[in-house]
Amino acid sequence: MKHKRLILCLSFVILYLCSYLALSLGGAYMPFSYGLNGIKDWAWAPCGFRDDSGRWRAGLVIAFYPLYWIDSRYWHDDWTASSGPKKMPVQPRTVAL
Repeated sequence: MKHKRLILCLSFVILYLCSYLALSLGGAYMPFSYGLNGIKDWAWAPCGFRDDSGRWRAGLVIAFYPLYWIDSRYWHDDWTASSGPKKMPVQPRTVAL
């Protein structure tokens, strides 16, 4: 019984890690903060963590927060975004009346 539980827990951990890695492979740096002269900082956003308008999706961020924290501190820690792909949020269209 203990072996089955151990195998189940290890399977869950491996699935959790692999799913984050798959999301991170499709990720990009997106603007994090803006200043008077434009973009000040960039933040790593794995695929699906942000929508096209640049808003964070809380469900994925909360679910993968431990791995995202480690990833953004030790692997994707380039706030200038010069070491990876960049993605700009889609600006909403304004309708002239």
